[in-house]
Amino acid sequence: MSAEYDWLTLEDDEELIWSGEPSLLGYAWAFAVGFALIPLFGLGLVIIASTYLHLKNTAYVITTDSVFKKTGVLSRTVTDIGHENIQDTGYRQGVLGRYAGFGTVQISTAGGSGVEMTLDHVPDPLSVQSRLDSAATKRAPTDDRTDRGGRQPVTIDDAALEELLEELRATREAMESIERRLSEE
Repeated sequence: MSAEYDWLTLEDDEELIWSGEPSLLGYAWAFAVGFALIPLFGLGLVIIASTYLHLKNTAYVITTDSVFKKTGVLSRTVTDIGHENIQDTGYRQGVLGRYAGFGTVQISTAGGSGVEMTLDHVPDPLSVQSRLDSAATKRAPTDDRTDRGGRQPVTIDDAALEELLEELRATREAMESIERRLSEE
């Protein structure tokens, strides 16, 4: 893993699928406003500098197990969602985004309330969403009898089940016998 992702630790079998950062064009409006406001006590320079710092300190990574979002200029926040928790993905593009080829990928999780994570202003959002969907689908259960982690349930034949029930009955009888003796003392 390169130094630019020093904030990211992957499991041994986890592989990088896609990484990126917001498109500079996604913040064109902020730079335009900043340049327009430069004559106003240098306020425009503050807008331009803060937008640039935000842009350069935001990163997105999709691996075979999770999707990560890193933000923060002075402090750092890293959020990740495991593929097994992803319920739905989508993307949106405004007029400028459609023209310039950037947009926002939206990720919703099971049990969440709406969109839980956004990858803002990413280049080619349809491709990013497709890669994310493909990775999440590989982690999703392929059989109705599997849980979200892809594990198969344990199956027991009738003879083994009957034997297990007899053991449980014997254990219950032994516990009741101990309880009776203790209550008599």
